[in-house]
Amino acid sequence: MSKSCHICTRPDDLRPYGPKGEWVCFSCAMSTPERRRATEQQFAAQMATIDGPVVIGEEVGPYPAAHDPRFAGRMQHE
Repeated sequence: MSKSCHICTRPDDLRPYGPKGEWVCFSCAMSTPERRRATEQQFAAQMATIDGPVVIGEEVGPYPAAHDPRFAGRMQHE
């Protein structure tokens, strides 16, 4: 099953910031003030669940840097 924007159905530049975490493309997410606000709220809610350094800019949305192999061995553990 391929992913597509829940608004326009394009498969490009998707992030899980639509309503209830649905996939939305950047163009649709920023297309109206209401959608932009909803996207920002989804992003903030996802960020709030992560304790510590975060990786952003990935299709899956923000996630703990400790789960990214690019940062293995560089994370300081308390």
